[in-house]
Amino acid sequence: MMIRIKRENNSLSEGLRSFFTKILGLNEIDALFLPLEVYGSDSAMPALLTDPEQLEHALPFSPAFPVNSARMVSRLSFRQSGRKTAVLLRPCEIRAFIELVKLKQGSRQELVIIGMDCPGALTWADYRAYVQNGALSSDEFIENVFSGTCTNIKGFEFSRACTCCEHPFAVNADINIMGFGVDLSEGMIADSCTDRGKKLLESLGMPEASEPLKREEIMETIKNEKSRAAEAMILDIDQRTGSIEKLAGFFDMCINCYNCRNMCPVCYCKECVFNTDVFIHKPFQYHQWAEKKGSIKMPTDTVFYHLTRMAHMSLACVGCGQCSNACPSGIPVYEVFRSVSSVSQAAFAYHPGMDEDAPPPLSVFNEKEFEEIVGIGDN
Repeated sequence: MMIRIKRENNSLSEGLRSFFTKILGLNEIDALFLPLEVYGSDSAMPALLTDPEQLEHALPFSPAFPVNSARMVSRLSFRQSGRKTAVLLRPCEIRAFIELVKLKQGSRQELVIIGMDCPGALTWADYRAYVQNGALSSDEFIENVFSGTCTNIKGFEFSRACTCCEHPFAVNADINIMGFGVDLSEGMIADSCTDRGKKLLESLGMPEASEPLKREEIMETIKNEKSRAAEAMILDIDQRTGSIEKLAGFFDMCINCYNCRNMCPVCYCKECVFNTDVFIHKPFQYHQWAEKKGSIKMPTDTVFYHLTRMAHMSLACVGCGQCSNACPSGIPVYEVFRSVSSVSQAAFAYHPGMDEDAPPPLSVFNEKEFEEIVGIGDN
């Protein structure tokens, strides 16, 4: 089922706020989770909302992406609360949450997941500068993005993760808000993707809509453009990190703050080996290493840390780019992880968050896996 989210006062943003107000007014929905303008500032952060009047501060299609909300949603859902929440998530946030569900870190039971065509985002640093320079109105940004004319925002480029994202359209949502290929003069379109989503849209009593005629063609064009950008980025980063010496140079400014790990939505371990005494070395060891090589970079183990995370997380990486966003040294961590994950995920024919029923690799035994490497045993 598809419904039309009509403009209100000729505003797409007001129409969206009215749509979410109607959802919050349903008996079966107790709360909304979506980006809100932070009180007293121009920043946008994910928020859990129960007061419909607060929706006047909602920024559902903002270019701000300060955090991948999958981890927040897992906190809302890993145990039952007795409350039903409608959550608005970007495609990469949904994919990350689906991985967390597979890892028993969250549940869909009390959630209605509302996905959207992703408009892209700025890095957090660029977003702050963009706002200070005088932000575009929400309507202007939405219309520019979904008409295909927005390649930068007031001179700020979209984040590398967004320009290389090969899956900018929501999967595994209950409802999807469509913008690409839609006649925005009439408003946006919400499409039900599950029975739960259909039942909710039917309850709203809003006018029905039909599938945009050229949407599939436009989606394919966007995916192809982003795939080409991803291939070029991976080729470049492979050349820049193709040896241990180059990799050490790439991470030479790493300060072991672990921000990239802390901001990764699918890095879920309760205790990380890098927070244990394993890497608290004895003073004499540092001196021995320095005497052997003449000097050692401090802090130590930075490259080993990233290699460990690559081995641990590359099969679950959804390419959201928050690792780069969080790095205080400006290291493009995402580019390396995206390059490594493209190889490991292809090896297992696994695309994290895309197939809700596909078990994570290494969590199941496949008798006929990698026969070209390990050989075929006797029957």
